[in-house]
This record gives sequence, C-alpha cells and structure tokens, in this order.
Amino acid sequence: MVHLGGLSMKRRLTNFTDGVLHYGTIKTKRNELKEKIGFDLIEAGFLFFDYKQIRQEDEELFDSGKDQTSNLKVETFFVPGIDKNIQKVAINDDYYEIEYIDLSTDRQKMFWYLTKEGNLNEI
Repeated sequence: MVHLGGLSMKRRLTNFTDGVLHYGTIKTKRNELKEKIGFDLIEAGFLFFDYKQIRQEDEELFDSGKDQTSNLKVETFFVPGIDKNIQKVAINDDYYEIEYIDLSTDRQKMFWYLTKEGNLNEI
C-alpha cells in the first residue's frame, strides 16, 4: 500500500504467467554426415510473458505476405540490448522472428510482435 498525500493506493504488480520466451540466435544442428537435423537456440536470455490481443492497428507491423495466423503479440518487462535484426525468440520449441518491439510509455514493459518461422526440431 502506498500513501500519497493522505490517499492510499494499491501498488499494482504485474505477474507475467502465460509462459517463458527465450531469445538469442538460431544455429542449424547437423549430424556426423553434415545433414541438417534441426535447430538450436543460442540463448542470450529469457523473459516471462503474457499473451496480448493483436489490435487492428498492430496488423500493419506484421509482414502482410506471411501467414497472419502464426503472429503473436506478447508483453514482458523491459530488457535493453535486444537486436530484432539478429535475434529470434523460442516459445515451446517454436521459433519466431521479431517483427517489432514497442516500449510502454513508462519504459518498464515491452510489447513483442512475433511471426512464427518454424520448429526447433524440424528438418
């Protein structure tokens, strides 16, 4: 409870409980014969997240040539230094391209706009 000039206000804590996203770079896995057997995520970090609804105005942030059903919008706490041009996101063995990252007005949270690229275990 926070007291401001005689007013009591409850501090709102945000718990990101929908899942964990791992971000980093994707490397192709190969067997002894140099055949592609899947992908590995070279993890740079992870964040807990909540799924968010994709609004009409969010749609223009996604590449219109891609399957729109594989798009995700998630919210996490702010972390500096994420390069959307290099890094990918993995959620539950699926990996996603980072289309856009939007900061909240208080710069405490990030909204990630993700497009599914594939599965880490696919050949």
